[in-house]
Amino acid sequence: MLSRAQMTRVRQILESAPPPSIRTFCLEHLAAAAKIPSRHLSDLAAFVRVLGAHGDCDMQAGGICDAEGHDSDDLLVWRPDRPAAPRR
Repeated sequence: MLSRAQMTRVRQILESAPPPSIRTFCLEHLAAAAKIPSRHLSDLAAFVRVLGAHGDCDMQAGGICDAEGHDSDDLLVWRPDRPAAPRR
């Protein structure tokens, strides 16, 4: 399970690209940027799926990871280009 600090860092990283630019991350590079150990990649994947369900990020399988410009078949995550719904 991710700590609150790790979840906060993930959110900050996803929100760090100024609009209208979009930065995509594969899970490995997102974990590295958020200082999450690789043994917690499944926890990170679960967390970004929750973020996606709430409209706080977008995801797709495969594409280009902007962290190092590599092609990936894994899950890619990025900040949505539309404003997130207000939290209640």
